[in-house]
Amino acid sequence: MHKVLFLTHEPLTEAIAGPGIRVWELAHVLARQQPVTIGTPNQSPVRSEHLDIQCFRGGAFPRLLETHDIVIAFGFLLRQHPVIARRAAFLVMDIYDPFLLENLHMHEGLGVRERLVVHQYDLDAVLEQLARADFFLCASERQRDYWLGALSMANRINPFTYQRDPALRRLIDVVSFGVPTDPPRPTRGAIKDVVPGIGRDDVVVLWGGGIWNWFDPLTAIRAVHALRAQRPAVKLYFMGLHHPNPRNPEMVMAQRALALARELGALDEQVFFRDGWVPYAERVNYLGDADIGISLHTEHVETRLAYRTRLLDYLWAGLPVVATGGDVLSDEISANGAGLAVPEGGLDAVVEALRGLAADPDRRAKMRVRSRALADAHTWERAAEPLLAYCRDPWVAPDSEMRGLVHPRVGGRNSLRRAVDVTRTGGLALAAKKVLRRMERLRER
Repeated sequence: MHKVLFLTHEPLTEAIAGPGIRVWELAHVLARQQPVTIGTPNQSPVRSEHLDIQCFRGGAFPRLLETHDIVIAFGFLLRQHPVIARRAAFLVMDIYDPFLLENLHMHEGLGVRERLVVHQYDLDAVLEQLARADFFLCASERQRDYWLGALSMANRINPFTYQRDPALRRLIDVVSFGVPTDPPRPTRGAIKDVVPGIGRDDVVVLWGGGIWNWFDPLTAIRAVHALRAQRPAVKLYFMGLHHPNPRNPEMVMAQRALALARELGALDEQVFFRDGWVPYAERVNYLGDADIGISLHTEHVETRLAYRTRLLDYLWAGLPVVATGGDVLSDEISANGAGLAVPEGGLDAVVEALRGLAADPDRRAKMRVRSRALADAHTWERAAEPLLAYCRDPWVAPDSEMRGLVHPRVGGRNSLRRAVDVTRTGGLALAAKKVLRRMERLRER
């Protein structure tokens, strides 16, 4: 039976965001089938009776790779730890988060030159993944179309991979995000009669997850403020103001949202922010205290490829959803009557959606039933089926050692040039961190 090493690039703690949640849940589904270890960059305080958890820092990577057969990795791990690609018997890259596009928004606060340096690094990291993995995971069929184009340009769609499987499902398949099979069981109240200013009879509109730069919390805040006279019981609650990973940059949009609520006089009256991040095991209590889930975004390329995991939490909790249309899940939710789609920046549409749902408990109850039914189609067990199949009988990509194939890569820069760019972008402290990481990679070899 093949042993699986599931690697996370973010620290595994009690408070985790999307990538950490995905690793945790998929690893536990896999652990019902075969031995699994989660590899983390931190000495994790989290424990599980179903699988092992090991820190890969301090030169531990070679030992972990030698004792496991299948390696599943995310993001920049391959770039930061080249030993993974050299020693993994079977390499799976999870590319469900197209960070190359996401980071165009993430780093909007930097100057153009600094953003270009970040983008070139991201691009090289992506091309490296596409060149090395045996099997890829993405979150939706729409994402798969995007990645098939990228894989084609990276020369991974070639006579060898096509001959093995003309549909290319053995190269890349869909493993979407999921929800637990069991319905949520809150253990306590977390918002109503707990947060000052929010009572038991108020209608709580929940903004689950973070306030990233590509979201539109401003329209949600303005909509709730516009209802203050007619529907004073409508309260907007943001679950997380800061990302749990301290290495992530502060979001400009989060500060704009806070400033707008303060400017309108709505802060702690109609609009509420939870400082920090809700621990993963506690989120059920916040979802259980909500009446409506909301997710608004602006129109950009990231939207089309996004897979909004917070929307799945709303479905799991049986919440009616108000969401901007355009991404895969929001379109599915509105098509199945579990929520209402609103146009980008459509303040009047959001006001009307919230007004109508707040005034009609029966309508909310019907939408709750549809939300739960839709959640049943998105369990982690169902989502993981292609990954389970691969791990039962893994394969090496047929083009992995074929001579004559050229894999396009971004032109490399010499070490001095990289050092200059990093120092200009992040200062000497960041340059020093890069040197330490480089030394760690050399030790891993």
